[in-house]
Amino acid sequence: MAAPAPTLDEIRAEIDRIDQAVHDLLMRRVEVVRGIGRLKGASAPKWRPAREAALIRRLVARHRGEMPVGVLVRIWREMIVGGSLALQEAVTISVAADSGCWDLARDHFGAVVPLRVRRSAAQVVRDVAAGKATIGVLPVPEAGTSWWRPLAGKDTPRIVAKLPFAAIENGRAGPAAYAIACIAFEPSGSDRSLLVVETVPPASRAALASALHKAGLSARRIAQDGAAARAVVLLEVDGFVGDGDRRLAALKGDPCCRRVAAIGGYALPLSKS
Repeated sequence: MAAPAPTLDEIRAEIDRIDQAVHDLLMRRVEVVRGIGRLKGASAPKWRPAREAALIRRLVARHRGEMPVGVLVRIWREMIVGGSLALQEAVTISVAADSGCWDLARDHFGAVVPLRVRRSAAQVVRDVAAGKATIGVLPVPEAGTSWWRPLAGKDTPRIVAKLPFAAIENGRAGPAAYAIACIAFEPSGSDRSLLVVETVPPASRAALASALHKAGLSARRIAQDGAAARAVVLLEVDGFVGDGDRRLAALKGDPCCRRVAAIGGYALPLSKS
């Protein structure tokens, strides 16, 4: 004889038990996160965007069932920042005065982290460099914008993430953004890197493309500071390129390049498929 189907009250009771178990695990997670913060110490970086990206990718890969992937990602993004990072250090985010940047920052970093709007992208960079903000969110540069140039100096913030990392179905359409912080750009396993190259006049686009090819770098041009006496170009290259990368050294040695600097990069966002 088949067992009777559960009643509505029995199903609701099961949901209540699941909710309580999930809440217990969330509270336990907070305890573990606090322990990690104590082990890291005050000077160690708390925000690890590459680790976050790897975690989200792993969760998405194992996800099953009817709950949309976007909901899964949103839940974990709230936990990662509001429920983890903010417990280890006081987090403040400076955002360029652009509605798309505000929306992207709120979607990525969650509802509880303070956002501070700045009139210019340059002010966001200064906030992060001076320690007035933990993270800065700025629009991906277009022709004629040069907020990225100061990042080519020593002891400056680095680009370490690109927003959005996962598409939000009901999100406002708009330009993508970079997140900067005074931390190292780390590999996540699937990345793109950003280089600033100052060319020797009158180096052409073809000369720079040839130098990149010889160095083994696949690149695309993001922006160029046209106001500079020399061409200063922001390039996005495939893969992870750190300061000690032999390809970077090869590019620096090319006659058409006066100066080359790696200014960070980002974990490749999730595909929509």
